[in-house]
Amino acid sequence: MQILGGICLSFTPLGCSKVPEVPDFIKDTFQPEMIVPVFDPDAVIMPQTGTVVYVKNGVTAMALPLNNVKAVDAFAIFIYNGTDYWISFKQKDCQMLDGTGNVTKPIDKSQESFYLKKNFRPELPPEFAAEIFRWDKTIRIQGDPAILPREDIERTTVMPRQHTRFFLYFRKRSISYSSLRIIVPRVTSDFNEQQTTFVFKFKVQRG
Repeated sequence: MQILGGICLSFTPLGCSKVPEVPDFIKDTFQPEMIVPVFDPDAVIMPQTGTVVYVKNGVTAMALPLNNVKAVDAFAIFIYNGTDYWISFKQKDCQMLDGTGNVTKPIDKSQESFYLKKNFRPELPPEFAAEIFRWDKTIRIQGDPAILPREDIERTTVMPRQHTRFFLYFRKRSISYSSLRIIVPRVTSDFNEQQTTFVFKFKVQRG
């Protein structure tokens, strides 16, 4: 028993009463982290893919957590313009907000290759397009969006009845709080300058 006690004391100053913390890579192997949607009565949550959908002022915005991307916290964002006028927004203004009020900006385009393979293109769940179509048959998001010429290179413009798609990457565990928000701010109507901000609610869940 004295030998066993000595072994315990050699691992921790508190002896056997304290279990050493399990390293993150071991946790991720046996209980991987998943980003999952949080219930919101104003949102539609797709059960198969965990896509969160909001419809405001004729604009449909969708955020899909890409849990198959392991190097970063990744989200696919879709903006569908259901109005009769062009809308626009700036992708660089998107951000992540945690439950303590801390704001995290996405990884800069120039740094993406450091975290991801060169020319990395994430895969969407195969059931994603069909799930959206079943929910609203007027929204077709298969194929690549049309690329429009832009005077402002930072601003994305979406024509009526068209969509745009982009990806947001954040450093892995860039927040320490389990609750998070993905914010797509100031989607602006070219007709009356009306601005709409979308806030997508998620949480980090282990196992």
